[in-house]
Formats: sequence, C-alpha cells, structure tokens
Amino acid sequence: MKSFDKLVDIMATLRSENGCPWDRAQDIESLKQYVIEEAYEVVDAIESGTPGDILEELGDLALQVVFIARLAEEKGWFRIDDVLNGINNKLVHRHPHVFGDTRVRTKEDVLKNWGRQKHREKGTKIFDIPLQMPSLQAAYRLMEKAQRIGLKPVSVDRSIADRTRNKSRKKLERELSTMLLSVVAVSQEQGINPEDLLRSANRTLITRLKTKSGKNSF
Repeated sequence: MKSFDKLVDIMATLRSENGCPWDRAQDIESLKQYVIEEAYEVVDAIESGTPGDILEELGDLALQVVFIARLAEEKGWFRIDDVLNGINNKLVHRHPHVFGDTRVRTKEDVLKNWGRQKHREKGTKIFDIPLQMPSLQAAYRLMEKAQRIGLKPVSVDRSIADRTRNKSRKKLERELSTMLLSVVAVSQEQGINPEDLLRSANRTLITRLKTKSGKNSF
C-alpha cells in the first residue's frame, strides 16, 4: 500500500500552507461536481476505453476519495483510515457466506441475503437514494432493492409483458429501447419533461416501498 500512502501524503502537501493555491481553495461542496464527473468518466472508459484508460480514470476517482477524506480530517470528522476500516468491516459483515457460516448456492441467494441484511441494518432507509441520480437509474435501483427483500415494486402492464415475452436478448433490448424512446417522444409532444415525471413517480414508489417493508420483518 505504499502507493496509496504516497497519494495521501501528496494530498496533505497540496493542502498545506505552502501547497497548491487551487487545492487549498477547495472544500467538500466544491468537489461534488468532480466526484460525479470522474465517476462518469470511469464508466465511459469501461464501455469504450482501453485498460490504460480505465486505469487512469480509476486513479482520478481515487483522488477524489482521498481529497474529500483529507478535507474531513482537517475538520476533525474522520480520516482516510476510518473510511477504509468502515468499508472493510461492512464487506465482511455483509458476506457471511464467505466470512461466516451462512450457506448459499447461487448469486441470486447472495443478493437476497445482502438485501435482507441491509434492511435489518437500515430499515426503510434501504430505499433512500441520491437525489442527484438520474431518475431512470434511480427507478432501476429502487426496483432492484425491493426485489432483493422479496417485494414486488410495480405491476407490469400486460401489453408490455406481451411485447417482451420470449424474445432473444438482442430483440428484447431493441424492443425496450423503442418503448423508452416512444415514452420520451410522447412526453415531448405533450410538453412534459419525462425526467421530472419519473422523479415524481420514484418519490411515490419510495413511500409505498417504505410502507410495505416497514410492515414486514426480513
């Protein structure tokens, strides 16, 4: 971990009295945009880049983690070691099938156990999602979380189910992409922003999921 320790030391130097004026001027609020930007650049590199591109973008993203942790340390909140210890403990705790006695057979079993464990730890907060997340991605994550604890988030319209039934992966993706574009086209014709529409639907879905999950123990 010498390379990681070196990165931490470099950031401490950049933030020091004789460090970089730009780095010294930053605060946690000003870094939010860079965290989002670097995360998207990692995704772009994974989808269309080379291993070298992925390596570089992961480094840029790691810098944001170390940078924010440095600012937190200066405020007396926590240190980068606390961040690492926290995620280490969480990974061990949420993988009882690896570090404990729990037995699983499939990756689906793993996801269900993970979801139920998170629900026991967080309760209905399991459905809290970042407000800045694009609404389509947020809807996908909400439904994924619900399914992992045994809840059915929404009922699929019969016409959609019929159009997507028994199709190859390639044809299914083409059909779904056409549906999504059609929804956007109709929204645009009616002067309705589909992003706002789905964000509102997500808020309603969150309330419903929290109510349903709060009535059950997992």
